[in-house]
Amino acid sequence: MPAGQISKVVTAVLSIFTVKRLYLIYGAPLILALCLLSVFGVFHQPELFFLDRAFEWRPKQDPSPHIAIVAISQQDFEQGAPRWPWPRSLMARLIDQVSSYRPSVIAIDILYTERSSSESVVTQDQFEQVQRYIYHVLSGNPIEVKNPEGTLVIGPGVPVFDQIVAGRDSARSQDLELANAVRRAIEDGVPVVLAAQTVSGIRVSGLDEPYPELLDAAGGSVGLVGILSDSDGVLRRYLPYGRDKDGAYVYALGLAAVANFEQATLPRSPLDNGDVPIGDSTLVRARDGSFLVNFRGPPGIYTTSSAGEILRGELDFSQSLAGKIVFIGVTDPSSEDLRPTPLSGSKRMAGVEFHAAATDTILSGSYIASAPLYQRLLIVVALGIGAIALGRFPRPLFGGAGVLLAAGALFGGWLWSFAGANYLLPLAASLTALGSGYAFALTDRVGVEQLEKQQARSMLSRYLPPDVVRTMLKNPVEAQLGGRRAELTVLFSDIRGFTTLSEKLEPEQVVSLLNEYLTAMTDIIFRHGGTVDKFEGDAILVFFGAPQYHEDHAERAVNTALAMQERLADFEEKWMELTQSSLNIGIGIHSGDVMVGNIGSQRRMEYTVIGDTVNLASRLQDLTKVYDASILISDSTHHRVSHMCQAQSLGSVEIRGRQQPVNIYQVSGLNNSPTPVGREAQQTT
Repeated sequence: MPAGQISKVVTAVLSIFTVKRLYLIYGAPLILALCLLSVFGVFHQPELFFLDRAFEWRPKQDPSPHIAIVAISQQDFEQGAPRWPWPRSLMARLIDQVSSYRPSVIAIDILYTERSSSESVVTQDQFEQVQRYIYHVLSGNPIEVKNPEGTLVIGPGVPVFDQIVAGRDSARSQDLELANAVRRAIEDGVPVVLAAQTVSGIRVSGLDEPYPELLDAAGGSVGLVGILSDSDGVLRRYLPYGRDKDGAYVYALGLAAVANFEQATLPRSPLDNGDVPIGDSTLVRARDGSFLVNFRGPPGIYTTSSAGEILRGELDFSQSLAGKIVFIGVTDPSSEDLRPTPLSGSKRMAGVEFHAAATDTILSGSYIASAPLYQRLLIVVALGIGAIALGRFPRPLFGGAGVLLAAGALFGGWLWSFAGANYLLPLAASLTALGSGYAFALTDRVGVEQLEKQQARSMLSRYLPPDVVRTMLKNPVEAQLGGRRAELTVLFSDIRGFTTLSEKLEPEQVVSLLNEYLTAMTDIIFRHGGTVDKFEGDAILVFFGAPQYHEDHAERAVNTALAMQERLADFEEKWMELTQSSLNIGIGIHSGDVMVGNIGSQRRMEYTVIGDTVNLASRLQDLTKVYDASILISDSTHHRVSHMCQAQSLGSVEIRGRQQPVNIYQVSGLNNSPTPVGREAQQTT
């Protein structure tokens, strides 16, 4: 292939995989796959992991001062209180004590859906433990329980065994005592919200309400206490409402507590978008039937008072409980109502505190908003394209640095948006888009570069010597528009009388003969490290010393010329048969400075040589006809090859376009090969 077309071949190969094509064809499946992963929730679990980290890494949050907890804790049991569940008479006493401190509302996170059975109070060990707690821990303020007929069944003077066998009447009395305590609190201006049981899930199919006497005492005020864990078992979302068997909406314990706290009423049903207005100032945002709880800290962050200490009456809890939403519940580690939360660590959070945390979110209005799907997809697409672009940077180091900076900015923006605006961006999906996009582009770039080199090597090796191909691939500058000055040797060859010979043949025969001849000559040129600049019909322009420089470029040119003359013998018989003429070529060689490189325009260029050296080599080829010589070289070339070839001086000649005459030499062979070649060989026979 002519050297003038080398640049076009290289440019074509190297443009196989452009950035534009990468974006539109190769990058599209990756970005589409990332979008589908986002749509189908594949990033859900990783996003939950990062949400937990966001809770941990954001600045410390202060809990609401309007929330307090009365905990039935392990400490109470260690100080002599009976094991859970407590007798309802004891819970009645606790409600009386708590309401005496004038809270705004009492929310009980304990289910009392069934009446007490006689079996629940007839074991002697349990009863004696209750008695000891009542008479000794309560220090002179014993509980008296009477049956409906007014007979004392629990209290001073009643033998323990008689109290045990009281059985059913004692159980009913405890149910009534608990109901009476709730009624007394409400009559004293302290609303009480009772717990109701639902099935797990956003939609409930039924409702387990408190037993009738208790529900009636509370005026029907109930709140759902069912909680929903994520797939990893961690509590993050709060279910604000459900439905009973008749389809009526029932609100969660936290919402009911806030409504009482703000002296507002809850609507019969949520808004069409799922939100729940509480009065005129509070709006529970639950667009998908739940909301993320904005945890202020680990378990124990809310003001917590011991139920046992309140029962003993040794301390004044007015400051801790007055005017607040007071949740009553069990925090004992043995309780099944303890679950992990984003900030609980190894210490799990009790359900009562989870309700308190959800209530805190409602009171403060600090709802965590997640980016909607369309925003998540836009972020994934933008980051994927950006990462691919960074992967196509000419310098991978800069692209990698850009990805790291982008990841840092993404992480900072994610944490800032969460800590400052309670807005949750899709960090897992974003980092995946950034990392996979860059890795794809980088991996693809390496693979494509190898493919490009392989394809370029395959294409160019048909037209250039292997070492020249390696130089072209290693030095892309050679394929860029522009030239450089270099000292080379130029060879110009031409078939004698080809125009006349071709008139005797059909065009197809001419092409066939010419292709066969040029193929053989090109093989010789490549074998000696030459570069074919161009074919002009039967003429060949060759140069030595570029793109890969050889110090012996003049020797290579002369050896090539001699080999070309020797190769003519293989064509002689066929050429004579078709044309009835012998085949002869003339070769001119000159060494000197040229401009070598891609010459032309950005749209079309040729890797070629230009300069007086090229013109002189052409003139010398023309002179071979005048001097009836096969190979003529200039004195410049002779100076470089005189030690290795047989050359006879033909004197100096005037060359058109040059002011000074040029000394020329006829080459007949190598010093170690006395046999002449070309026309010189014919003249000796």
